[in-house]
Amino acid sequence: IHEHLNMKSEEKNLRIIKKYPNRRLYDETDSKYINFSDLHKMILEGKAFKVIVDKTNEDQTLKLMLQIFLDLELSGHQLFSDDSLKSLILLSNSPARQFVNLYLKNLLSWQGAK
Repeated sequence: IHEHLNMKSEEKNLRIIKKYPNRRLYDETDSKYINFSDLHKMILEGKAFKVIVDKTNEDQTLKLMLQIFLDLELSGHQLFSDDSLKSLILLSNSPARQFVNLYLKNLLSWQGAK
């Protein structure tokens, strides 16, 4: 029951960001257009959001978070060395993929427990 209540609370606080064909992003909670910097700030502030394509309702949250991560990596905020990134890419195609995913999720879970 406790888990169910937490999920309901998260859904209540979930911001819906609409992505339009012109690549503009609209935050329905604050009723304003936003950009990647605003999404990055939301992540840093621990705000939950979901990015939905306006016409198709396709969830593009992961895609936009990956773009934010790539922008950070390319701008000098490197988290991964060439070798560590190569290892992650190799692991993503290995039978150990599920183990690595679980390990990383548990390793990083402290971040979500603010």
